[in-house]
Amino acid sequence: MNKIISLGLILGLILAACKEPNTIGLEVQPESDIIIISSANFAEFTFQTESEDSLVTDQAKTLLLGEINDNVFGQNRAAFYTQLLLTENNIQLGDNPEVDSVILTYSLATNGQTDFVEYYGNLNEGDFSLDVFVIEEPLYKDTTYYYSSFPVSSGNGNSYVNSEAEPEICLTSDSILRVKLNNDFGEIFLEDLGNELLSDNETLLENFNGVSVHASAQNTMLYLDPEGLNSALKIYYHNDQSESDTLSLDFDLGGDAARVTLFNEKNENSIIDDQERIYLQSMAGYKAKISINNIDSIKSLLDRKVINKATISFDVEPGSQSEYEAHEKLVLVRVNSDSNNVFLSDFIIEGEAYFGGNLENDGYEFNITRYLYQLLNDDPSYTNHLYLLPAGAVVNANRTILKKEIKLEIHYSEL
Repeated sequence: MNKIISLGLILGLILAACKEPNTIGLEVQPESDIIIISSANFAEFTFQTESEDSLVTDQAKTLLLGEINDNVFGQNRAAFYTQLLLTENNIQLGDNPEVDSVILTYSLATNGQTDFVEYYGNLNEGDFSLDVFVIEEPLYKDTTYYYSSFPVSSGNGNSYVNSEAEPEICLTSDSILRVKLNNDFGEIFLEDLGNELLSDNETLLENFNGVSVHASAQNTMLYLDPEGLNSALKIYYHNDQSESDTLSLDFDLGGDAARVTLFNEKNENSIIDDQERIYLQSMAGYKAKISINNIDSIKSLLDRKVINKATISFDVEPGSQSEYEAHEKLVLVRVNSDSNNVFLSDFIIEGEAYFGGNLENDGYEFNITRYLYQLLNDDPSYTNHLYLLPAGAVVNANRTILKKEIKLEIHYSEL
């Protein structure tokens, strides 16, 4: 006959898997004899929300741009640095080239659904303005950059955005962000650089490092696709040979162009000190460390028993998604004896679909059978610490608030 036993515990975190679990010990007794252990008492377990301090943000597939003033998580800003690359070598500008206009466009990222544009917050709330600066620091594609490698907003220098033309955010099947720059930006290339320094990208990058793009908004975070069909910078011009025809000098924003996403630092004391909720945030926001402080009590409960399945689950705080959606997926990792975060063997061996971590019914569940078995059997590389992290922390702006009542369920059979 099935039994239910109370247990005190707190764990949490990770990705997911693709095949049926290799259940440990399931053949020992029929499934009807499995006992489920559950608990909401975490006296012997602790958690701590921490600021993310080491998020790598170079070469992200999606660039974030905008600003959100969250009444819980505070101010959140995202900007980026990027190189501009020629689309062809040996540019010939002709005689007396003159700039007609300069247009910077980015395709808005989508989730694959028709006309569904990826952004976070509310596009209709407040103004959205941009600044584009020429950067003084060179970028290198083979260098690792972090969210704080450069300032989120320089506040100094000459912004090349045309003050008379507001940025256009078009929500159509060809969704784009379109920004008109001042003609003097184009003159940098047509007059200062010229044909000789526009011979190839290597020469260009020795003389022009790239640009930084910053935004000011109330409640909008755009997701930009540098590889999108409409992502480009175009300098429209004419010369003595073209007469009334307009020519264009085109630059690629994706491909081999080095780029770095930037976020402001997050260190709200009200979040870090709160012991009633767990806070997770992308954009170099917050993560949660979860520690199991007393392994012996679990071992005693499982004496002469075989673990068949163990899951850890977290519930979203009611009402916390009224304005901002929680993450579609969370990540759970463990801390090894060298203090490094590593994936759980449940994820590595069994795969993502099996491991779990997707948001379903306002909660997240992870299958941690192998992890718990190794922990209880004193594997020297296993510590009692886990980290719960936002998935896609570089490419989305989501934030999640969880209840502190975490549930661990251990299905086992008597030996």
